[in-house]
Amino acid sequence: MTIAALLLAAQLSPFDQVVASERAFAAASLEKGMHEAFLANLAQDAILFDPLPTPARPAHEGKPPSKGKLSWGPTWVAVSSAGDLALSTGPWEFRVPEDAAKEPSTGHFFSVWRRQPDGAWRVAVDAGISSPLKFALPQSVENGFADAPAKAPFTGDATSARIEVTAAESAFASVAKAGIAEAVAAQADPLVRVYREGKAAAIGPVASRALLATDKRKATCAPDRIAAAASGELGYAYGTCAGEGSDAPSKYAFLHVWRKQADGSWKILVDVTP
Repeated sequence: MTIAALLLAAQLSPFDQVVASERAFAAASLEKGMHEAFLANLAQDAILFDPLPTPARPAHEGKPPSKGKLSWGPTWVAVSSAGDLALSTGPWEFRVPEDAAKEPSTGHFFSVWRRQPDGAWRVAVDAGISSPLKFALPQSVENGFADAPAKAPFTGDATSARIEVTAAESAFASVAKAGIAEAVAAQADPLVRVYREGKAAAIGPVASRALLATDKRKATCAPDRIAAAASGELGYAYGTCAGEGSDAPSKYAFLHVWRKQADGSWKILVDVTP
């Protein structure tokens, strides 16, 4: 980062930093091209769903300029209390200007951002779904944790949180063999958000239950990586689910964002299982 950028970042809250980073990323995609923008904003170990979790940078390295234009913007951003881990989501649109007769592709992106040692924010997980929607660039961004119930500051740490999230993932996997929907519902956070391919994003318990009711998949799910914020109250896991029974031999990626509750339990804040 430049000295000017570092000074500006120091004056902004972590929430505003992530909003600014996401918007600058999206602007660069239109101005400089999709591949160049992604390479400038992806962490070195970033992954994307293609459709299973795979290293993200090779998807953009050495590629010719994209003929299409990828537009997006955040509508909801949430940041750990340590200010080192963040979530961002909103609508996206991919349009090929040379093919005006073709309808653009649309959907919802979901990104996990991590603060780097130099203070810059980089995308660690690039996930999302395709979904029919009328795209418009968002003008405002909701602070996902602004209305969270007040509680004493967490005194946890990333190492303990990873151990606890690993246990929560294990419990999830046990139930998922009988039904992914049931597993998510059993451990859903009060602010839960659910993303499924081809469907509108479900926000909140009521909408999430309705969307989950349409997901009849049974699977054996195993995480590839589990990470947590330094404050110990927010973590994420991504990996692969292998279908069971009539769903075999299907395989699909999953991203779970976990949030620690006031009683010490962990609940699923975000479930992206396209």
